[in-house]
Amino acid sequence: MPQFHLQRLILLFVCVGLTILPAELFGQQSGPSRLLFLGPNRPVVLEMEFIAGRFSIDEMRSQYAKEVFKQLDKDSSGTLSPEEAKQIPTEGRLRVGVERLGETWTSIDVSPNDQQVTLAELTAHIQNALGPSLSIERAPPKLAATVRLYEDLDINKDGKVSADEVEQGLKVLQAFDFDDDETLSVAELQPFPISVVQAQQQEQAKEEPVPLFFIRDDAEIEQAISGLFEHYSTEEAVSAKILSGLAERDFSRFDLNDDQAWDRDDWELYLKRSRPDFVMKVSLSPPGVEVVKGEYTGRNRPTIDIGGMPVEWRATSKVYQQFDSTRLFLTRFIMSDVDKNKYLDPMEFNGLQADVPFEAVDLDGNQQVTREEIQFFFTMDGLAAQSRLILLLSNETKTLFEILDTNLDRRLNPREFLAGPERLLEHDLNGDQALLPDELMSEFRVTFTQPQLFEIDPARAQNNMMNQRQGRTNEQVSGPVWFSRMDDNLDGEISWREFLGPREMFDTLDTNSDHFIDQSEAEAAEALRTDSGI
Repeated sequence: MPQFHLQRLILLFVCVGLTILPAELFGQQSGPSRLLFLGPNRPVVLEMEFIAGRFSIDEMRSQYAKEVFKQLDKDSSGTLSPEEAKQIPTEGRLRVGVERLGETWTSIDVSPNDQQVTLAELTAHIQNALGPSLSIERAPPKLAATVRLYEDLDINKDGKVSADEVEQGLKVLQAFDFDDDETLSVAELQPFPISVVQAQQQEQAKEEPVPLFFIRDDAEIEQAISGLFEHYSTEEAVSAKILSGLAERDFSRFDLNDDQAWDRDDWELYLKRSRPDFVMKVSLSPPGVEVVKGEYTGRNRPTIDIGGMPVEWRATSKVYQQFDSTRLFLTRFIMSDVDKNKYLDPMEFNGLQADVPFEAVDLDGNQQVTREEIQFFFTMDGLAAQSRLILLLSNETKTLFEILDTNLDRRLNPREFLAGPERLLEHDLNGDQALLPDELMSEFRVTFTQPQLFEIDPARAQNNMMNQRQGRTNEQVSGPVWFSRMDDNLDGEISWREFLGPREMFDTLDTNSDHFIDQSEAEAAEALRTDSGI
């Protein structure tokens, strides 16, 4: 690409694109979408209008396809030759190590079949490769949901955790306190290393059935019917007893043969003809969910009843992650430009730690990657990565770890175990002084958003990893100097193990006899010492 055209392209994108696209990235979808949500005692039909801004997803993908085309069209002929077409990325994005079409490039040479690939043919390929513009996914379970806590605290193996068992928790789980700080972090209670657990979470999210389906055409309706039979644990028909949340009149209307059960034909009629139970508008710019028809609680995050199950609806824009990523690589550009000549050669380019080939970022092919080229490429690549919208389903079940972790530092300390029985009773629905798995309240949530960019900021990821491994600690410790120095695990109080004096003095300072010296007790002792002139 000539340098003059490259400068015009980058200038246009930086001056115009970056000021408009963040606020209004994706356009409104074509008309409302019908969805089916399978609740515990009845199905619920939703009609949803998705709004995300001025520009459509197709427009953004087309723009990205143009840039990919320019990079592959080495001779600037306006079409891709067989050798150039072999380098087309199978999954649409130019990344290191991604599969290329190779000899299969002829599969996209269809309109016309002329032994070359046009921009229109490449655009069609990228549109298909990047996946549907709107999809439904299940979020991986929370890390706190994977800890080994419930079964280990159930000392007598009766299937429930009693108040006495919680109180003995730290003693029972002492073997897992690997750093010997008298606290148990999320990482210490994992049965496997964090990386293994996170991989398992991703696989679990992919394998677990999703109770939400699009029902916009015959193919989606057929898929929804198969999914609902699995959801309601039946192969041929769903009885009226299972669908107890439906009014008898509504059930009979679609029960074509009056056998008190809905078979495949009944379900097809219901999904095509039934009126929506809820009509909603969901927007990313600005983020918000509006319930136009149907009862709900809450405002910007309304909660509606889905067949006996409360479901919260949210809208969250993640556009900012694209620009966080671009800024990260611009910062690395400054650090990698060792000779300060304002460009990166192939060797310096490695300092970016970017999962893309040098040639892809070197837009004009002059073996020099400039700041403008980095800004352009990674902004466009971020748009490609997030050029789709998702409805993300998550089950926010309250875990035993979260019930006990009252200060939300992702660690369980001795005081939290001692206070555990009282916390447990707040969730003891049947009053048996113990906690059953079924008593852990489940909060279902659906979030309208863009895909998460996991690789955007290694520094942030490292901080998160440290928090998961060690928990968050309060380093702004107040009180006397001796108090902050003895508080080894930074939990804001001193246990007998942390105290560096005789037991008699510890008991004297522990004025409320709760086996801990807290900040107020330390300050009272310090004030007394000062007044006494000691």
